[in-house]
Amino acid sequence: MPNHTNGCEKIFTDFEKHFSSYLNQLPAIVWRIDIVENEISFLNSYIIPTDNQKVRSVLQNPQLARDMILSEDWEKFQNSLQQVRNRIPTSCVFRMRLNKNSTRWFRLGAIPDPLHQTCSVGMLMDISGQVDEILTTEGRPNLATKIDLIDDPVLFVRFSDRSVCAANNAAGALLKYERQELLSMNFQDIFRHNTDTDLHKLYEGLIFSDRWNGKLSVTDSMGKNHECSIRIQSISRNGENLLWITMDHRNDCQACKGIPVRGNETVPSGATVKEMNKCKSIECLLETILQALPSGSPTDAIMLSRIFIDQNKVEVTAAGEPFAGLDENRTHPYEGSIAENIVRFNLKNHVVMETSKSIKPIDWALFIPHGIRSYYAQPFYENETLTNVLIFCSTKTHSYDPDAAPPLHELHDKFIETLGQCINK
Repeated sequence: MPNHTNGCEKIFTDFEKHFSSYLNQLPAIVWRIDIVENEISFLNSYIIPTDNQKVRSVLQNPQLARDMILSEDWEKFQNSLQQVRNRIPTSCVFRMRLNKNSTRWFRLGAIPDPLHQTCSVGMLMDISGQVDEILTTEGRPNLATKIDLIDDPVLFVRFSDRSVCAANNAAGALLKYERQELLSMNFQDIFRHNTDTDLHKLYEGLIFSDRWNGKLSVTDSMGKNHECSIRIQSISRNGENLLWITMDHRNDCQACKGIPVRGNETVPSGATVKEMNKCKSIECLLETILQALPSGSPTDAIMLSRIFIDQNKVEVTAAGEPFAGLDENRTHPYEGSIAENIVRFNLKNHVVMETSKSIKPIDWALFIPHGIRSYYAQPFYENETLTNVLIFCSTKTHSYDPDAAPPLHELHDKFIETLGQCINK
């Protein structure tokens, strides 16, 4: 009997793959925000040509958004973003100051994600060209010809010696080279990870049809190999024969995904319990827990957040090198905190795989400035009220498994007992 379920799943998977390729052709940043996880995912690789990755960050970093968006447009941007979080269709037009001499018009639009009940999806688009057409009486503006206006990574390579003679900003961002460094490289440096057979097919296509399309690996400055869809065309420019190379990269190859390191460790608890009994301060207790972790653990720091919901505040204390110099019992608003997210969605834990994708204010105020890239937050309750959150922090992404038991779970009961003693001393 045929398996209709598997057939439907394959059709849906194929649709997602095709749809993703369509999204990459849009001249807009396409995103999805999960309002439960407080995490943003970018669904295409488009970068606003005028400002690299910075424009994307206004959807994540409230302070950066406040600095870049003109004050006259701030309120409507905030209202629109709130509708995104409430899964209400929204659209707004606003202006951003990209540098001292450049202010551009943008449009934010979003709808509830019909396939994910906790998400909103939307686009952020630079509409300065359209606005200029409306506002000007001079007619259609001239089209720019600089290759930095091309969104995909582009290289121009000389036929004569296969050296790179031009590259756009997108190529530099993908390959992690400065523009001048790229101009000192050649074709073989960038495509060195491909087989002789693949390169022979490429050369054959160029000889007989002046163009070639296919998949190749490109090697960046760190030696990582990125899978790209490559389009190459032979052109003549100013009397010189060149190869125009365009690289379509979706940020989903293994070099970009990386290999997660899981930090949900367990340890023998006997010796650690004895050390915990000696602690007379929260900072000492956290330091003891941190020292109990096995060598090779991805955890670089541990933080305790004490929760005072009725006072709309949390007090944080941390141990570990990333938080060196952080004041004990530092106060932050409960609103926008990890604790609020746990309470609002009744989470058994809260794991952030990559803080750079976060839209929580606390992550941008506390974790990202101290180099924390991922964390595991374990809540503790008293009489069904959230009172404490213990947070294991790593300077590497993807360090914790949200489906496994929490790190050092065998020490949690003793930790809460000793914490009470430290507070009451």
